Amino acid sequence: MIRSTVLSFFCLLLVASCGEEQGGIGDPCSNDYDQSVLFTNVADNLILPAYRAFDTDMEALVSAIIAFNQNPSVAGLESARTSFREAYLQWQRIAPFDFGPAETVFLANSLNNFPLNLEALQANIDAGSFSLDNPESYDKGFPALDYLLYGLGESSEEIVEVYVSDDQATAYRAYLSQVSQDMRARFQQVLSEWENGYRTSFVLNTGTAAGTSLSLIVNSLNEHYEDLRRDKLGIPAGVLTLGFTNPDKVEAPYSGLSLDLLKSSLETSRDYFSGATGEGIDDLLEYVDAAKNNQSLADQVSDQYQLALEKLDAVEGPLQQAVEEDGNDVQDAYTELQRQVVLLKTDLPAALCIAITYVDNPSDSD
Repeated sequence: MIRSTVLSFFCLLLVASCGEEQGGIGDPCSNDYDQSVLFTNVADNLILPAYRAFDTDMEALVSAIIAFNQNPSVAGLESARTSFREAYLQWQRIAPFDFGPAETVFLANSLNNFPLNLEALQANIDAGSFSLDNPESYDKGFPALDYLLYGLGESSEEIVEVYVSDDQATAYRAYLSQVSQDMRARFQQVLSEWENGYRTSFVLNTGTAAGTSLSLIVNSLNEHYEDLRRDKLGIPAGVLTLGFTNPDKVEAPYSGLSLDLLKSSLETSRDYFSGATGEGIDDLLEYVDAAKNNQSLADQVSDQYQLALEKLDAVEGPLQQAVEEDGNDVQDAYTELQRQVVLLKTDLPAALCIAITYVDNPSDSD
């Protein structure tokens, strides 16, 4: 889904609510917390290391695909699959940072629009001439590689045969290569901008207004969480479709990585909130004495992350099978994910006087 930023009237409600249920400092909208410490940790210990690791993984993936295309074999396919899995899992570590340079190039839409539109992908291969520039399309990125590396046959041997003897073998090899190279090129633009100016401006961009770094962090944290709750689990589990499951809509149906990707995504969201080993949003909440029902808001959010992760650990993969056969475990996991929404989307922004500025999906309240 295309990400957009539209300022909501909710900001007025947030400003009016600042100070409610806050202890000790009077007006949390105006405090002497050093935001640059938080932004420095997010930039230097979360975003940039994860970006650089992803760049390394993407380089390995592109190289493995080139080697496979030059000499298609089962061994070469397995090498490409290994690189694909590592890059896809690392993608989960950078997906929340969908602002600034990443938003400019539509990185999330270009690399991970799912579920795959198989008809569009096949039409591209049939045509032999195509563009990967449309951020609204679902025919590229990791979902396309998931299909091209795992979904072209029942066995590895059958898949290799497609790249060797199929009438469109050359077209399949070309598409596999161009998709992976397009992914890396878009990402390298983002990394370059972070390393050549954006990191500095991000750290210095203090305040609480829309467009400040604190606003970007709070909004990207929330939008990423909504996406993982809804798209990675809610829709496949049928929560948003009257109980009718949609196993074909999981994130990686062909490789079977869906559950691992979901867990990694949730762990990343938790670390984004906590700052991992450094300053995080939780520390800012503690600084302004943010509370709900006389309990620390930071602790409640942290506890809810842990509860959701524990419920996901109880789900046995692959996810497309679990949504149909392990209904109770999947529903329990979704319930714990849903309980976090009010804490992250209502209580946290209100405590920090930040407006939610991205456009909600109509199903976000489900």
